[in-house]
Amino acid sequence: MHLTLHLTTSCNLNCSYCYSPPAAGGMEMTREIIDQSLKFAIREFDTNIGVIFFGGEPLLRKDLIEYAIVKCKSMEQEEHHRFNFHFKTTTNGVLLDKDFLEFSRVAGLNIGLSIDGTQQAHDVNRKFRNGEGSFQHLDKSIDRLLQLQPCTNAMMVVTPENVQWYAASVNYLVTRGFRYIIASLNYDGKWESRHLKELEKQYKKIAVLYKKWTLAEKKFYFSPFEMKFANHIRGNEDDCYSCQLSKRQISIAPDGRIYPCVQFVKDGISNTAYSIGNIFDGFDSNRERLFSRSVEEKEVCSTCALKKRCYNTCSCLNWQTTGYINTVSPLLCETEQVLIPIVDRLGEELFKRRSPMFIQKQYNVAYPLLSMLEDEQNFVN
Repeated sequence: MHLTLHLTTSCNLNCSYCYSPPAAGGMEMTREIIDQSLKFAIREFDTNIGVIFFGGEPLLRKDLIEYAIVKCKSMEQEEHHRFNFHFKTTTNGVLLDKDFLEFSRVAGLNIGLSIDGTQQAHDVNRKFRNGEGSFQHLDKSIDRLLQLQPCTNAMMVVTPENVQWYAASVNYLVTRGFRYIIASLNYDGKWESRHLKELEKQYKKIAVLYKKWTLAEKKFYFSPFEMKFANHIRGNEDDCYSCQLSKRQISIAPDGRIYPCVQFVKDGISNTAYSIGNIFDGFDSNRERLFSRSVEEKEVCSTCALKKRCYNTCSCLNWQTTGYINTVSPLLCETEQVLIPIVDRLGEELFKRRSPMFIQKQYNVAYPLLSMLEDEQNFVN
């Protein structure tokens, strides 16, 4: 189970696709809310709890991150390790410094970096309030972060404004040393037919890179391709696309309200209709109601050959793009129909060539664990 603590709704950037208020002015979580959230978690969940620190920009409240981790470790001792906590956060990188990176190393806090690729692709959307791009500020932290955490996730957002640099950005990130690239489309963007044509062109370029790197036995992970491969190969056994709204992960707003996903928290005020309880009283009936609605069959998808291979089951994405958790955006359909054929052709070619790296990644279920252990061993050495 994953518990997301929405520490603040403020941010130090003014990104074009973000809803967080810049700088000060947003809601802030307190230590008392953190304490109660963790008590709620060990009462409600299983033995392994992933704690994710979220924002806004979570590093605006480094003090709360440090407090929560110390609290979790203390609770583990008190419970005689009946519960185990794991820690993650994603940051825009501007506030990463040597002291916090050292703390994260000691504490076991995994850091994901929000970076959209090349400076052109990144700065077109991720700016300070004065209009200055943030790339050069986080660029200073990349080498230090990858040195301490070589498996750091690069979290890309692809928009109509930066899609033309998608392939170049993936190439930049891999060349820079990132092995794990989590790329998402901004479905709220103003996508036009010309942008979709460009997206298809970029996916084809990325497929060429993917093939070259895979045949060269280079270790890397590119989420849009890997998830389509996995879902095709393992079919319904693959759990990649199962949303499980409000069941698998929950988000705690700064005031203690519980939401089914981070998308619903936003400013912490305007979306209380999607609250599923609070940390003091527990879950309410809205949890089951939202879950039931999220798994309803979608009529528009019923006859689609790709319905088991696309993101139509992601209730958070559906709500973000249409305002309803069980209604699929036409844009999602269009982008998935662009992506899937490209991935399938790439997979067929790599399989026919019996690429050892491709077969290990896609057919050996133990590969992710073995790969991680290998990376950790190489890092130690």
